[in-house]
Amino acid sequence: MISEPVAAPLPAAFRVHCDPGLTILAPAAAAAGGIVLLGGSPMRLMALSAPGARVFAALRGGATVGAAGPGAGLLARRLVDAGLVHPLPPCQATPGNAVTAVIPVRDGAGRVGALVDALRGQCAEVVVVDDGSRDATSAEATAAGARVIRHDRSRGPAAARISGARAARTEVIVFCDCDVRPTAGWLDRLVAHLGDPAVVAAAPRVASPVQSGSRGGLRERYEAGRSPLDLGPWPATVRPGSRVSYVPSAALVIRRAHAEFDPALRFGEDVDLVWRLVGAGHSVRYEPAAVVHHDPRSSWRAWAHQRHGYGSSSAELARRHPGLLRPARGAASAVAVVGLLATRRDRVGAVAVGALAAGSVALTTVRLARRLGRTDRPGRAALGLTVRGRRHALLAAAETSRRTWLPLLACAGTPGHLVLAAAVLPLVHDWWVARPAVGLAPYLLLRVADDAAYCAGVWFGCLLGGNFEPLAPTLPARLRRRRAGGVIGAATPPGRARLPSNV
Repeated sequence: MISEPVAAPLPAAFRVHCDPGLTILAPAAAAAGGIVLLGGSPMRLMALSAPGARVFAALRGGATVGAAGPGAGLLARRLVDAGLVHPLPPCQATPGNAVTAVIPVRDGAGRVGALVDALRGQCAEVVVVDDGSRDATSAEATAAGARVIRHDRSRGPAAARISGARAARTEVIVFCDCDVRPTAGWLDRLVAHLGDPAVVAAAPRVASPVQSGSRGGLRERYEAGRSPLDLGPWPATVRPGSRVSYVPSAALVIRRAHAEFDPALRFGEDVDLVWRLVGAGHSVRYEPAAVVHHDPRSSWRAWAHQRHGYGSSSAELARRHPGLLRPARGAASAVAVVGLLATRRDRVGAVAVGALAAGSVALTTVRLARRLGRTDRPGRAALGLTVRGRRHALLAAAETSRRTWLPLLACAGTPGHLVLAAAVLPLVHDWWVARPAVGLAPYLLLRVADDAAYCAGVWFGCLLGGNFEPLAPTLPARLRRRRAGGVIGAATPPGRARLPSNV
């Protein structure tokens, strides 16, 4: 059972840095001295009094929490939890006896020895859990200096990690998959986050760059720009419904007492663990300044099987975490509007739909302007935020169309086909911004194939498990309350938990 969290201010030796998406709104004359902060994921609004604004200014200027002024620890904690700022723990070399490395592996001969060598100098011990390998994995790991635990038959990655965690003799564990290659300083940066008693796990950025000196094949170049495990360059507090809603266990530092994977899950066991930890009130950090490299799948068949497997975990995860995997209601609304426009042949119908959309934007802007009343020019700020929110909603609708509703739209005739065409258009923008070492046409084809394989997994898992929650949008709040029968907390939490496009 996951233990209760520790409530504490952010430690005095920590610093913070602002999230790249943070907006600091100027106060109105009546609220002079205070400020309003807007940002995070999901987006939050936080008003600070004049004393709070001074503490925030000190933190923003680089002061440690202990030197930023009275109440800085609690304010910093609130800002971190809201995703408005991110912690910068003091980074120092991890003591060699502080961490045990656990490598769950099956048929890893030819790779496991190099990983053991890379981890031995940083960890008290390296434990390799051979999960029913049919090759020389155990012998190679033993020769490299690891302690080997062998499963006579494969029990899955979750069971292998549990065996390794139980065998560890330190309070902190680092899990590393066999196809991971650590880089300099990565472990120190992650272990430093555990200096915060609220943090129970921290994960690095898992990148898949093409190896130096090689141009790489099409699959390797695509993975370099679109790895299913790479969660991007921005740090984050991990929580369902946010920009970073999970972290993979391909590389993960965690307190041993919390390494409670569910052995019944073959895919999604890391997502399940993170959501249980966050649901219990603990903090999990994503730290992209720590980087490990991850080898892509060795064949196109394995590549597609990986995406399909990730999608197939959705139904079982939805059963364990009700509401978190439902598509957003806004995505369904956007798809419906595009489909409606596709069926209208007359100009009056198109104008009516456009007017309805514009009215929705205006209503949201007015409501948000009221909430921003303490700021200077709240109307202008509210309009910009509303437009940004609508843009994110449309991108989410496009992704949901490709990764969840693809079969339905493909069978819906011309309206469905037009929705799918619209859903592909944002990928052109993605390619233009990222400029991967892949041409536009192959990039679009691979992204569509990527999403289609994931979508096939979602439907397979739903049909096999008889749970169709990942396919059905969230209900309006009024209907949720009626269905919940007045039970407090029964409503679906806001936001959709984004699963690996990516796991």
